[in-house]
Amino acid sequence: MLSENMNFDHISKIVNECRIAQRDLQKKSNIFVNDLLNEIVSKILSKENNYYFSKLAVEETKFGNIKDKEFKNYNKTKNLIFDLNKKNLAELIFDKKKNIYKIYKPIGLICGVTPSTNPIATTLNYILNSIKAQNSIIICPNPRSYNTVNELIKTLRQILSKKKISKNIINIVPKNILRDDSIINLFNLCDKNIVTGSQQMISKVKQSSKPFLVFGTGNVPVFIDHSAKIKFAAKSIVLSKSFDNSTSCSADSVLIVDRKIYSKFVNELKKNNVYFLNKIEKQRLDKIYFNKGMINKSIIAKDANTILEKLDIKNRNKKYKIIAYEMGKFVNDHYIFNEKILPLVGVVSSKNIEETITLSQNILETNGKGHSAGIYSETKKNIVNFSQNIPVSRIIVNQPHSQSAGGSMNNYLNSTLSLGCGNWGNNILNDNLSLKDFCNLTKVVYPRKKI
Repeated sequence: MLSENMNFDHISKIVNECRIAQRDLQKKSNIFVNDLLNEIVSKILSKENNYYFSKLAVEETKFGNIKDKEFKNYNKTKNLIFDLNKKNLAELIFDKKKNIYKIYKPIGLICGVTPSTNPIATTLNYILNSIKAQNSIIICPNPRSYNTVNELIKTLRQILSKKKISKNIINIVPKNILRDDSIINLFNLCDKNIVTGSQQMISKVKQSSKPFLVFGTGNVPVFIDHSAKIKFAAKSIVLSKSFDNSTSCSADSVLIVDRKIYSKFVNELKKNNVYFLNKIEKQRLDKIYFNKGMINKSIIAKDANTILEKLDIKNRNKKYKIIAYEMGKFVNDHYIFNEKILPLVGVVSSKNIEETITLSQNILETNGKGHSAGIYSETKKNIVNFSQNIPVSRIIVNQPHSQSAGGSMNNYLNSTLSLGCGNWGNNILNDNLSLKDFCNLTKVVYPRKKI
């Protein structure tokens, strides 16, 4: 009981400090806020710091690779700051047609839970959105990435001090609270809770009385139809699935290939350093894929060559990008049709668009319903038919999925690593997490205009 009271007192102290800091931030101008955000981005994304934090993340979590984390941190954050700099929340937004003014206001105190797979990029996304909306924020990192996020926040607080603003705009929860039920007290004391990643944290935030956002699991089916630009599609899929050793929930999970082009497409994948397992090699992977009912940690988010070595496959100095596991049909309880946070894809053929739709629906019923799906096609009818029948919040067309579903220079989606899955995934959001989710909204409503 004493320990619980000490935890509550500690949490209350952090919350109160954050609330005092937020009231000060709320008084600052949009110019001041933008200057602060740009200084944060400039500092963290410098070549030296980006490498340092990326290396720290890989060493601590054992997930992904440094080069791709640097790229992810840079591009995700640059895309976000580009959008945030264009917005001025102090300006009233007038809807002339409806005769309504919209005023965006701070929420107050945000609690943000971040995943071990993307500890830098997701944390920065939360913090930049939160400060732009003039909130304070408490970060709850996955314990596996705590030291990395703690170092990041120390650096950010130095910037705040330099700008002569309270460092308590950004805070981090004590590590001992993260796996304790007292974390629910923190959720109750904050004004809004945003949770990416941890199923354990999702179950706890649902016990809170405060508003929360959670995000669903990815298990992305990708259809390559007969009209697709095969060379482009193969290269794009390999880029997407191999990126950061497939730590993204948006990475391709199962490739559904039109039977008419199946052989050609498989050959094109092989040209792009995709290793296709034979029957015996599949059996070896089947034996090691699970360990005590969980996915084997020794293969999660590791590169393809490392995984192949565990299967006693000699790579002969060839750098494979991803591993392919062919299936003749859908099998409900086979792991290849579930989410795979490693550079491993299922590959299955389909005879027509109807069979593709059924396969995709079955895959998403296994896991990932509401998240995303992809299609490579030059046939508008197939794109529309596929999109109308797949229960997901976003269909990514002719783009590398893991770099595009969360927004990128490829499209106009909001840049984030937290993707809403709608009612399909028991989420409130269908959209990508964005600035408006860090704001309250007041509508000033005038009478209808007389015609």
